[in-house]
Amino acid sequence: MLYLDLFSQPFQKSSMKYLFSFFLFLTCLCRASFGEPADSKAYLQMIYENKGGYIIPSEESEAILKEGGHPQYGEIPYDSLAHILDDLNLSSDDVFYVLGCGVGKGVLQAYLTTPIKRSIGIELSQTRWNIAESCRKQMVADGHLVSGRDVGFINQNILTANLSDATVYFINGITFPPLLIQTLMKRLSWLAHEVKVINVLPLPPHQQFQLLKIYQLPMSWAPEGVDVYLYKVIPIAQVDTFNKLDQHKKRRKKQKQPVTE
Repeated sequence: MLYLDLFSQPFQKSSMKYLFSFFLFLTCLCRASFGEPADSKAYLQMIYENKGGYIIPSEESEAILKEGGHPQYGEIPYDSLAHILDDLNLSSDDVFYVLGCGVGKGVLQAYLTTPIKRSIGIELSQTRWNIAESCRKQMVADGHLVSGRDVGFINQNILTANLSDATVYFINGITFPPLLIQTLMKRLSWLAHEVKVINVLPLPPHQQFQLLKIYQLPMSWAPEGVDVYLYKVIPIAQVDTFNKLDQHKKRRKKQKQPVTE
């Protein structure tokens, strides 16, 4: 009789409401325990609380300058990167690299909010790399590392690190010297597969770098928003093939032209 009374008409609506709330709670709990957090933005704010990359030892700054980089620091806010990631519609086949990743917020955000296979950050500053790695370990300890997917940080110069497996590169290169950008572009132009590159400044003209889109997004140093550029990099083999076909067409056209005396 108690069972019948509990699910009788007067109690049916309220009972179903409580059951739905309970199952929703369980779903969120399981999601937070075995995959991405229920609220990735709040979770990242929590693990990065009181951890910033704006101040590093002077010897690190000097070492970065000697390596051809720049020690000045800036970050892309969560919502700005979320806009780009949503637009890219990344899949489980994608590998996301952040070149000059700082304390690694963007790397972890991409891992937690997209189905990408790997999310990797490369950072030359030991201090910033230490913070990034400690937050990665915290994420792993909290159960947010998914089997078959990888996230990590490399303490190395982006000009010497292995970049060959990425499909998307984010470069927060607002302070990168022109020579560093040109050298990096040369490295990416020799990749065997097509990739996308996001940079916070326009890149120098290059036949393999095709501009796809310009975003207007807030940054830590410019809350009012700056231009962020999305490029597609065409593999050198495809460019060579296109050039050969173009030359062939020009020769054929020239051969067909009538000879005038």
